[in-house]
Amino acid sequence: MTPKILVANRGEIAIRILRSASDLGWDTVAIYTENDTSHATYADEAVKLESVSDFLDVDTIVKIAYGTSCTHLHPGYGFLSESPNLPLALSQQQTAGKSVVFIGPSPNALRIASDKMLSRDLANSLNIPVAPGRHVSSADEIHAFSRSLGQKQGEMANGYPVMIKALDGGGGRGIRVVHNEDEVEKAFKRCLGESPSKQVFVEKALTGPGWKHIEIQVIGDGFSVSHLWERECSVQRRFQKIVEMAPSRLSRSTIQPLINASLKMANKLRYKGLGTFEFLVNAQSPTSGWAFLEINPRVQVEHTVTEEINNVDLVRAQLLLFSSSPTSSPPTLASLCLKHPPIPPTSYAIQLRLNAEDPLKGFQLAPGTLSTTDVVWPTGKGVRVDTWLTTGPSGDAQEAYWTVGTDFDSLLAKIIVKGSTFEEVTQRGIHALRELRVGDFGAGGRASKSVKNNAVVLAGTLRHADWLGTHGEVDTLWLERNLKEVIALGNEVLKRKSVRGLQISKATKRDVAGATEVAPVGGGGSVLLQPGTLFSLTMSPPSQSTSEGSEAGSTIKHSFTITSIERNAFPTVLSGTFLSTLPSPFSSVDSPTSGDPSSTPISFTLTRSTSASISAGQHQQFELADPNAAGHISSPMTGKIVDLHPALIQTQHNMVESRTGASAGRIKVRKGETLLVLSVMKMENVVAAPWDGYVQRVGKGVKAGVVLGESMLVCILERASDLHKEPRNDTSGRARM
Repeated sequence: MTPKILVANRGEIAIRILRSASDLGWDTVAIYTENDTSHATYADEAVKLESVSDFLDVDTIVKIAYGTSCTHLHPGYGFLSESPNLPLALSQQQTAGKSVVFIGPSPNALRIASDKMLSRDLANSLNIPVAPGRHVSSADEIHAFSRSLGQKQGEMANGYPVMIKALDGGGGRGIRVVHNEDEVEKAFKRCLGESPSKQVFVEKALTGPGWKHIEIQVIGDGFSVSHLWERECSVQRRFQKIVEMAPSRLSRSTIQPLINASLKMANKLRYKGLGTFEFLVNAQSPTSGWAFLEINPRVQVEHTVTEEINNVDLVRAQLLLFSSSPTSSPPTLASLCLKHPPIPPTSYAIQLRLNAEDPLKGFQLAPGTLSTTDVVWPTGKGVRVDTWLTTGPSGDAQEAYWTVGTDFDSLLAKIIVKGSTFEEVTQRGIHALRELRVGDFGAGGRASKSVKNNAVVLAGTLRHADWLGTHGEVDTLWLERNLKEVIALGNEVLKRKSVRGLQISKATKRDVAGATEVAPVGGGGSVLLQPGTLFSLTMSPPSQSTSEGSEAGSTIKHSFTITSIERNAFPTVLSGTFLSTLPSPFSSVDSPTSGDPSSTPISFTLTRSTSASISAGQHQQFELADPNAAGHISSPMTGKIVDLHPALIQTQHNMVESRTGASAGRIKVRKGETLLVLSVMKMENVVAAPWDGYVQRVGKGVKAGVVLGESMLVCILERASDLHKEPRNDTSGRARM
């Protein structure tokens, strides 16, 4: 009987698993959601989910697995990959002639490995060092823990910094470093909000110069375990890895205790499948300065670099470990030639995580839409790209469009390079990033297409002198300390260089009828616009159509002409000058007062938001904030509202809004307090008050549970000092993040 596997995931890891399963001759089933189908084009069969939340619904996944007659289920990483409830539910649905094998550790091993406190308990029981820590249920308990640390450290110590973590967090979610007691309350709330189980713990923060993130790749068959050496993942932003390498440049004597500890824990768990055991190591004191961190009981995002240095297909090996049949013996590490670790690596590999985010805005998510013409991947010897911005055998490679939204993580691709030396692999990584084109992201942080990314940070990291250092210069907080310098270096690396003597004809565009049009000067956009183009603008009341059938007299008409084009990358950006019959907002020589049409061209720049979009129907539920209006607080990104300041809630409940100086019955908002919490990719983002004041009015449609678009009005916040003054033209009402 041919095995049939359900890949209960999406994106690049789903494609990775589907490919390995197909190589083995297995039948494959994918699950997908609206506007996220690229991975499904690599499967033999696909099932559409009703919503994104179904990826986390055990009953839905189990029903699909049995309903499609699958023999196996692979969870990938994230979603339900660490949930013991999934393998338990699969086994409970088993009948005499039908069962689905979960590709992963046993439910008991998952129960311990996926719980950070239980994993710490396991390490403690085996005399493996861990950072001091405890489960907490309130901010007061965190204060008490910090005081106890301070007492152990001496009279002058206060116990900080400490790290608050969600018990079931991951990928940088649910983690905050607290440097003093004033930060505890806010950090505790954010970690609690990002924890699915609403459980957190606190531990001594092992961060700062010297502290590196090292992890060991383990594989087991349920009876014996082995390893495939280590990876180093110290380049992180907000505790999420973005550059990984294998092997580490730390000495073998430093790495060996971590390998021993990993195998000891894996043996205790009777581990089966792939697993990663993570540690923090102080490169400045490696013999005594290391501690166990956590277990990732699944395939890891950065498994690719381990594959490259060992020449092993880890996903294939994982599938084979679970491929036993009634007529054959269960596969073992020995039968797969993995009972003993490979020879120590003699080459290096680096993985660069290309994310849809804006490094100039605190790595804020930068969603949008990409097409096949927007993407050029690097190629050549020693270069590999794992991405979901692709199409499989059943997809249309000529007309593919991909939506980068807020429902999933920001990972666009993993660029993996391999070289015989560390210097060679570093240079190969730089060359790969120079060849990369995703949304035509250029140096300086500007994108002429729709999606920004972090390529400039990746390039700057590989160019930085600390990256090539051998004394532990790069630690888990290194990127945050050196971000400005890294971006500057990255801009220099990615700067487009002209080729002496090379002549390239002007780009042309062929329309559907076969005619050729020359792209406009200063352009690059897909829409042909030329100076002198005239538009007629017709406006009518909201309840009335603007079609030709509109009644005369109920519409307002204006003329609008583009007089010059500076840059055309429409619809992302369009800039130049224009004339119109619209009232001018500026006074000029020919128009002494604002409000009259100007006969002098006005400069303009039209820029599409880099945040996620919401539908037109949703837009009608809200209102735009006026960036020129005093007190207008706008949403800096698109996200789901998960919490509101009490002042906003009370104002919404007031039947009569107070527009006078009287503040009775209203709650004062202090500068820096959280007005609104937006959840984007399960990360909570705070919109803080830019000044002391009172909420005059809450934006239309603002309430917990709704998705609020970028630039929508959160509220109008009157300055406390302005309540008895005339209104001012204040343009500083942008919310602080």
